[in-house]
Amino acid sequence: MKRFLLLLCLFLLPLTSQAKVVDYIAAVVNGQPILYSDVVRFARENHINNLRVALDRLIEREILLTQARSEGISVSDKELKTALLELARKNGFKSLEEFKKALEKEGIPFSRVEESVKDQLIVAKLIARDVRSKVKVSDIELDKLCLKVEGKPEREVYYIYTKNRADAEKAMELLANGVPFQKVARELSQDPMTAQNGGYLGYVSPGMLVKPLDRVVWSIKPGSYRLVRLKDGYYIVYVKGEKRGQCNREKLREQLFAQRFQKALKEYIENLKRSASVKVYM
Repeated sequence: MKRFLLLLCLFLLPLTSQAKVVDYIAAVVNGQPILYSDVVRFARENHINNLRVALDRLIEREILLTQARSEGISVSDKELKTALLELARKNGFKSLEEFKKALEKEGIPFSRVEESVKDQLIVAKLIARDVRSKVKVSDIELDKLCLKVEGKPEREVYYIYTKNRADAEKAMELLANGVPFQKVARELSQDPMTAQNGGYLGYVSPGMLVKPLDRVVWSIKPGSYRLVRLKDGYYIVYVKGEKRGQCNREKLREQLFAQRFQKALKEYIENLKRSASVKVYM
């Protein structure tokens, strides 16, 4: 049952809470309120210690939903049923009926699960159309990179991103006290694309990252980390290990695509934020 709850939390917005929370409006995004209880549940179920980080992620999600709805993006009953069945199977259930009974036993209304899954699908369609479809990696680029990569070292890199120094110093303090890097990244990193994976960026070769980060990655010893400030915030870069490079074209294509997609998605969300109406009360 613990595994079931974990998978459910990773896929959905938090739906349950055993503790009672005194509720109030934490933020209003394009006229839609985000309750304090939503923030607390989201933080708890996604292992985020900083409630403001949790709120920022919920705000971004609501901005994306608003944009998708304004463009008429919708989900068919068939698409919703398929997604729900896939979620049920991932949690070890053979049918939606078994899934519904398990949810009811946990005190989770199935209608709210449907609503959350539907929202996820709507946002996914928006991102696929406006962001993912525009990210390209050409064969010529891969050829050039493979010539540089073959025979060169690769380093396994993780990072924690924060918008301000106070949060970065808090993360550094936890690391200095022996808290595992991946745990700190999941709890404090403000990059939603890598935080859920413990800050994992992947294997990189010299010159693959922007210069300030590239210098850090190749100046510290494997097994160590360092804080660096960039224009958009603070990065704690951790090099887990090193190996000699071998050019796996498909893996390289996936890594380049993922990096470009994350950058494009971040820029897309920031552009939407500029025209969004966001009022924060927390």
